[in-house]
Amino acid sequence: MELGTIQKSEIGKLLAKAGGKGKVFAPVMGLDEPEFGEYTGGKELVLEGGNPKISPKGVFFPQTETLLTFDYDTIEEIPIPEGSILLFGSRPCDTYSLTLLDRIFDKQNKGYYDPYYMKRREKSLVISMACNNPCPTCFCSSVGSGPGDEKGADILAFDRGETVLFKALTEKGKGLMSEQSPFFKEASGGDLEKAEAVVKDAEQKMGSLDFEPETLKKIMDAAFEDEVWDRITRSCIGCGACTYLCPTCYCFDISDEQKMYKGKRIRTWDSCQYPQFTKHASGHNPRTNKLQRLRQRFMHKFSYTVENADAVFCVGCGRCITNCPVNIDIREVIKTFSTK
Repeated sequence: MELGTIQKSEIGKLLAKAGGKGKVFAPVMGLDEPEFGEYTGGKELVLEGGNPKISPKGVFFPQTETLLTFDYDTIEEIPIPEGSILLFGSRPCDTYSLTLLDRIFDKQNKGYYDPYYMKRREKSLVISMACNNPCPTCFCSSVGSGPGDEKGADILAFDRGETVLFKALTEKGKGLMSEQSPFFKEASGGDLEKAEAVVKDAEQKMGSLDFEPETLKKIMDAAFEDEVWDRITRSCIGCGACTYLCPTCYCFDISDEQKMYKGKRIRTWDSCQYPQFTKHASGHNPRTNKLQRLRQRFMHKFSYTVENADAVFCVGCGRCITNCPVNIDIREVIKTFSTK
């Protein structure tokens, strides 16, 4: 089965059945706002609105994860949880971001093999939800994605009011829809055309940034010591919110917590915006000031990853714009250099 519609009221039941013995993650209502969390029957699904503040990156790359424990002369590795992962409701920008992280954590894609991330990804199925109404801060279509982008998704879903149209994109997606066919009613090519027209209209509403990644990279490389970085940095307070909320930032730290002979090794997200991030054991720090750290963030996304991973590592989700306490706008940074 490749195309079908389902009543919104039935999606919870579908997820419970399709998830089987694995885990299902979806946009659910948290304490006071939507978040990507493990879906159980008692939680409220949030199918309308924009992206939750925090992306689903943490489903595959947890913010905090214990890798092993130790006790005097014994070490015990913490096994990666078994079972499948069904991710439902990620917007196309977030789904695309997972394909970028794959390039970093999978050695076949020029990176190194990270078993904690990749084993989760290999057991996953992703149902992406196309956007009908992009937020004012969205610019995904300018950075290789779009409100109806299919990259990284096994199924692309379209919100049709009382119903949701499912379009299978991979064999995994077709298999899930066939297995759960009682939930679906047959859909036609005409239904798909109407859904895609709404998404196309959403893309036209979105502002466009006119730049070529390779050209922008060359300009930024040449402007490494340019005084424009000082102007961009003046308002930054170095809080790191932009990096923690970014779906493509992947820096992490590994530390040991120990009491007497017992302890554990923990991996946690880290941020290039913090002074300790690049501090060497010798005490030397190559990025001693805020300008160097902020420049690193933008250079990494628009220069270093273009060279090393063949992609801009920004998916245009707009989270860093919406949540920056001093209103630094990544779109304005791109415009600043693309027009130099």
